[in-house]
Amino acid sequence: MAKKGRPKKIPNLKELLSQYIPTADIFTEDEAKMYEGLVGIYLNDFEEDQLTANDMDDIMSIAMNRVLEIRLLKASKDNTTMQIDASASIEKLRKQTDKLKESLASRRKDRLDPKKYSGFSIVDLALAFDLDKKSELMTRINSMKDEEDVIASSELLIGNSRDQDAEVLNNDE
Repeated sequence: MAKKGRPKKIPNLKELLSQYIPTADIFTEDEAKMYEGLVGIYLNDFEEDQLTANDMDDIMSIAMNRVLEIRLLKASKDNTTMQIDASASIEKLRKQTDKLKESLASRRKDRLDPKKYSGFSIVDLALAFDLDKKSELMTRINSMKDEEDVIASSELLIGNSRDQDAEVLNNDE
């Protein structure tokens, strides 16, 4: 009797794709690794619960186009007459990839909650930037002070007492 209901561990998208997309039948071993890596990179840009079937189709097509570009470049590497045909094909693939990326971006933008980012003005953004910059500079200042304290407590500053620029250090403290 087959069990019904949800599986105990829900597989992630990468596992499902590798299980159901026959990359070994389509690509060479290196191409399959490249394809799966590219899909993984694009999937990292999305929350899994927000992905739609259209997003997945676009992501897989973008990755496939990139692999096919590499395949065409390798095949035409030593054949000058084939390079012209490959160049035209690569240009078509890139245009298609750009359209797919735009489609992904527009769907992603549509999913953003505009209320979440309302109320931010340019002043708020500038203030946030200033606070980050101030924090970074304070960290740098503190590290320089610590370094200065270490040097001041060492014997590196003992010099000529008749030197006008030298400061007299009191190491008795």
